[in-house]
Amino acid sequence: MPPKVLLHGSGAIGTIYLYLLQKGGCDVTAVCRSNYAAAKANGFTIDSDLYGKDIDIRPTVVRTPAEAAQAGPYDFVVVCTKALPEARTAKVIAPAVTKGTCIVLIQNGIGIEDEYTEDFPENPIISCAVYLPTTQTEPGRISMGNLELLELGTFPAPAYGSQAKVKQATDTFIAALKEGGSNVKFYPDIQERRWNKLLINASWNPICALTLSRDVAFLASSPAAEKLVMDVMREVVTISQALGYTSITPALAEEQMTKATNRKGGKGIEPSMLVDVLYGRRTEVEVILSNPIKVAGRLGVDVPRMETLYVLSKALDEAMALRQTGKSLAGDETKAVASKTN
Repeated sequence: MPPKVLLHGSGAIGTIYLYLLQKGGCDVTAVCRSNYAAAKANGFTIDSDLYGKDIDIRPTVVRTPAEAAQAGPYDFVVVCTKALPEARTAKVIAPAVTKGTCIVLIQNGIGIEDEYTEDFPENPIISCAVYLPTTQTEPGRISMGNLELLELGTFPAPAYGSQAKVKQATDTFIAALKEGGSNVKFYPDIQERRWNKLLINASWNPICALTLSRDVAFLASSPAAEKLVMDVMREVVTISQALGYTSITPALAEEQMTKATNRKGGKGIEPSMLVDVLYGRRTEVEVILSNPIKVAGRLGVDVPRMETLYVLSKALDEAMALRQTGKSLAGDETKAVASKTN
């Protein structure tokens, strides 16, 4: 029997892994939200610089994990939604999770696994850091660049070596992705790779979102712009080093900055948090900034720039959720929203 997969969050990133898992021989069901009608009627179309153009895929499409549960059980539930604490995603997917289900988290941030270990203490958990330039240009149509890299490992890290069912689930998932054409890599401690990616996420994401600028536009905005980005990256390096992640160094931060400065003269990159702000969506400010800041506090590491970015980004995130178009946030909107929901 092919591995049975439920993919929760069939947006830009989720659809690519839907395609790769199908190609790898899995039986995939897609949970769709805003693009449900289009996907139900016409499936998905992928235009990829890496895999080809006009790729047509037609998985089973459902609206919710609860609906999908009727066709279970599932070997894997793959979560590709944004890591928003208020979404309570662990509880949303619960109807489709059984005793043998492995939960796979393809999401940004630090500390994202906690809600799943609390709700599913006996289930294998695979945590992933993804590098994948892709966007949903219209419901059901995905445009992708020429890079796909999925770094994964188990949570907690020792589970791979100490629990046979965790190792088996992880190896099966990796094999399916490789068969489908994914550039997937296993790491004994995936958290180090998450902190590695945070060099980019904790700096460029909030800075670009707050300034409504792509990376190269921000670098060109003032002589102090590059120093600010580097200072934030250095704070991430300091936390990472305190955690024992010695591969995350000042030199690595410099390499990341060089990638951005090399884009000067072009249009640059829109980080995901900037895209969310442009479309009026909630951002991953808690897992990208707040959770790492809490870790820094426990370790006695000062991160004043990250703290400043969090305060500003959190206020922007609240404004995205509560303000009316053309109006600033006045302060009484929270009460108004609460009265409507009571």
